[in-house]
Amino acid sequence: MSSPVQPAQENNISQTDYLQLFTKELTYQDPLKPIDNREFMAQMAQFSSLQEARSTNESLRRLLELTSSSQSLMLLQKSVKLRDSNQLGKVIDIEFPDSSPPLLNISVNGGYVKKTLLDVSEVS
Repeated sequence: MSSPVQPAQENNISQTDYLQLFTKELTYQDPLKPIDNREFMAQMAQFSSLQEARSTNESLRRLLELTSSSQSLMLLQKSVKLRDSNQLGKVIDIEFPDSSPPLLNISVNGGYVKKTLLDVSEVS
């Protein structure tokens, strides 16, 4: 009896990995109980759908990043009202940190605060 299989940390399997696994399965299958081709085709269709969904998610993530960057740039030198404090300030410059939303450097009451687009309630 074999020990139970532990789930992998990531469920990333490539199409090549899947085909290699399927080939191994065919190699060691019982000739009296061959594998069902319909099941294989259904699994391939599911795999293709999953790959497309991942690709779509990545494209949407990138589109969101570009939109956020573009909207941030349009706020340069604009007066903004901050959502949390209702303070008015002016967007002086913008930082684009890796893997984070753009940070607006806003001049408020002689000082500077860093906020994201979500922290802005009004633009004038």
